[in-house]
Amino acid sequence: MFYLAGREEMQNIDRLTIEKDGIPGILLMERAAISILEEINSRLKQGSDGDGRNVSGEKNRPLACLVVVEGGNNGGDGLALARLLHQQGEQVQVCYINGLKRVSESFETQLEIVKKLRIDILDTIPHEAYDVVVDGIFGVGLKREIGGVWKDTIDIMNSMAGFKIAIDLPSGVDASTGQILETAFRADLTVTFGLYKRGLMLYPGCDMAGTVVVRDIGFSKEAIDKVAPVAYAYDTSDMTRLPARVNSSNKGTYGRVAVIAGSRNMSGAASYAAEAVYRVGAGLVKVYTHTYNRNVIGCTVPEAVLMFYDDEESAVCCAEDALNWADVILIGPGLGRSPEACAMVKIIVNRAEQPVVVDADALNIISCDLDILRDHRGPVIITPHMGEMARLTGMAITDIKKNILKVCKDFAMEYNIIDVLKDARTTVSSGDKVYINTSGNNGMSTAGAGDILAGIIAGLIATGLMPEEAAPLGVYIHGLAGDAAAGYRGKTGMIARDIVDAIPQVIRD
Repeated sequence: MFYLAGREEMQNIDRLTIEKDGIPGILLMERAAISILEEINSRLKQGSDGDGRNVSGEKNRPLACLVVVEGGNNGGDGLALARLLHQQGEQVQVCYINGLKRVSESFETQLEIVKKLRIDILDTIPHEAYDVVVDGIFGVGLKREIGGVWKDTIDIMNSMAGFKIAIDLPSGVDASTGQILETAFRADLTVTFGLYKRGLMLYPGCDMAGTVVVRDIGFSKEAIDKVAPVAYAYDTSDMTRLPARVNSSNKGTYGRVAVIAGSRNMSGAASYAAEAVYRVGAGLVKVYTHTYNRNVIGCTVPEAVLMFYDDEESAVCCAEDALNWADVILIGPGLGRSPEACAMVKIIVNRAEQPVVVDADALNIISCDLDILRDHRGPVIITPHMGEMARLTGMAITDIKKNILKVCKDFAMEYNIIDVLKDARTTVSSGDKVYINTSGNNGMSTAGAGDILAGIIAGLIATGLMPEEAAPLGVYIHGLAGDAAAGYRGKTGMIARDIVDAIPQVIRD
């Protein structure tokens, strides 16, 4: 697990490091510049044959570098980098926009050094070719839209050739939300410091960042722990969170999951969800579905126990049976919005004391009567995509996307639930911390993928994980399975079947 910092959090970490630990800001600036220089040298100065050829392909020719800065600390990092490049023998020019009324003290110090070294300082970008273009205009502190000379400069930089590097964050990307503040620098490489920034993870900001490298420049661990950013992500080391299988176990050891899914002639969602439950290790699955799906589900998931309904009375019997039989209940995939479906959703959400995963049509039913969700008893996990979240909140999708973390966190807190808000970067919150998923790919934008995710989460709870841990880990595993499927199917041709088939591969002991 690793933290993802927002604007205020990163500013507080920086301040505490300087004020409490006594580490001068100018020292942090120097270490930032050194780390960027190291990344430049490792990527651009030496060819694969180790003969010393640079990015231009010419042996021993200095790199032509343009460093564009403004008068804040991010610009100070850029000036320190310009000095190091100059001292290394590269051809360096600095473009100082000089549009701010006040500049930082550290920037002034770095500017005087650059002047003494007689590095070219320009006020506009010349019509020249560069091997390297460095963005040192704005850092994490930017929170207003960019206009005027700054927008014009960034637009020119984006039109230039050369390898483009952003210092800490591409100028114009909101560090907390990933939104584009009118315009933004499009980097090939972003060297960020201390912690990964949320704006580099969330869309559309991550599209502007290129490859992201996190470098330690000396921020205090105590400062990071004290600030404790609210957002986090998983990496492969977190797969150890999966409960271990025990030798003296049986199918009952790993839980019973009720899957209430599928309506008349809508069997696929129920099949995918049920199989996903089994694939993550759950012991028993019972599928409650319309009687029309009897033969299909019996063939596609023969391991599952089946119970059917064909009217509202038998649907109520199914819901009551699930309440009495299951350790975990999943309701919604392909369920439809019939009177039978509505009755089952209300009974399950309002009466269940065991964990309930609410997906797809169950969410659409709830969106018409949010009191159903407000009156839940046991733990509830919802898994809405953007359209479903818009119906639940009454917000436009565009407004949700502008601050997806806040929307996810606020809705979870208001209804005392766990919210798995699905998007290109799925977020998970129980009202406190917010998880941002890093796995997965655009090939997973295919029918049935969401049903598989709901099944994975329900299955993980059945195997022994707490709901608040099963939700983010389930999202991460789902993405890893999608990545594995893309590896052998490709993104374009991937279907849901490929994702569910890949689950055992990514959770293998």
